[in-house]
Amino acid sequence: MQDWGQWACSKRNMYHKQSEKEKMEMAHDSNNIFSAATYLPPLNHPMSDWKQAYSEILTSYAGMYKEARGNLELRNEILAEVKGKILEHEPLHSVELPHNLRVAIQMEWLSQLDPEDQQDEIAIIQQILTLAFTGKNKEDAGEGENAREEKARPTKAGDYKKAFTAFTAAQQVFKEEMDSYDRERRDTKDCKTIGQRTKIVQQWWESLSDDRKAEARRAAEKWNKLGAPKETHDL
Repeated sequence: MQDWGQWACSKRNMYHKQSEKEKMEMAHDSNNIFSAATYLPPLNHPMSDWKQAYSEILTSYAGMYKEARGNLELRNEILAEVKGKILEHEPLHSVELPHNLRVAIQMEWLSQLDPEDQQDEIAIIQQILTLAFTGKNKEDAGEGENAREEKARPTKAGDYKKAFTAFTAAQQVFKEEMDSYDRERRDTKDCKTIGQRTKIVQQWWESLSDDRKAEARRAAEKWNKLGAPKETHDL
């Protein structure tokens, strides 16, 4: 396998030789979802400093992540904890974080994994980025945030007995994505696997980008404020 540092460096140089139009075209090319979405900025860009600024945090968890091979739940917990520590940590100087911090952390640790584990990790990263680009394509097709919120808004009065959270709203707004994630991880036709769904949905939630989580939070706030549609109260 090609050294990951060399791969990233070559991709970085290639990317910054392209025009903005070429970059946009590549970003929307489904055949380049993985490569286009994971390019790193040039070495003199402020974002290049994030790994150095948070090197202590990244290093302290890298070994645990490697040892957790095959345990998707534990790896998701490690990623969530590291991401949380980075977001809470105040660096000594201004550092611009990658847009998809979770994927950036995974890529930073990728070279430390065993070859077969690297391939599995790349497949997971690609899936996350595919979901992100699918959402972007829907935006371009006119299926933006407002349309998703309106389409997903619960219509039964009973759904409003408990206040919505970003987590519960996300399961409505991004239901198709969540169900797809669930189907890929268990036999949904086997009733004996239903107990795994809660854990899988939690893993799916952790895999969402910050933008998706923020959208779900806005939907939850709106639904809690407006309450159930008027017609449901009349039934």
